[in-house]
Amino acid sequence: MKRGSRLRRRIPARLGAVDSFCGELRGSLLCQVPQEERFGVELLLREALTNAVVHGAKQKPESHVLCEIRMVEGGIQMRIADSGDGFDWRARLEAKPQPLAECGRGLHILNHYASEFRFNEKGNCLQVTRLFRQGEGHAGI
Repeated sequence: MKRGSRLRRRIPARLGAVDSFCGELRGSLLCQVPQEERFGVELLLREALTNAVVHGAKQKPESHVLCEIRMVEGGIQMRIADSGDGFDWRARLEAKPQPLAECGRGLHILNHYASEFRFNEKGNCLQVTRLFRQGEGHAGI
């Protein structure tokens, strides 16, 4: 996938479909991402897709999540959208995740692994950009 090209996919609202999609990307797209960036890119994608499937589409069999990935100058950009009601992301931006909680880490992960992220007004579409850190030798925090 060259800079500027896009991959668009409509993913069934099932966690198994998220796993399958990420596995497929690991064998194709992620091969084009610098080795030290692959963990961060997959973590961001998996977290965004999982939240869209579980919270947005509520894993309804008839629902889907839309995913668009494109290579940009020096990085990668992902857009994930669901047809759910959205959420009040502004109210949760400063929340700290509870260490033993089973959920609630999504915004924390975005803050640490994304170069930039933004939600639409409704809160059911997320755009994430990760710029590759050339020569730093690490992929995250």
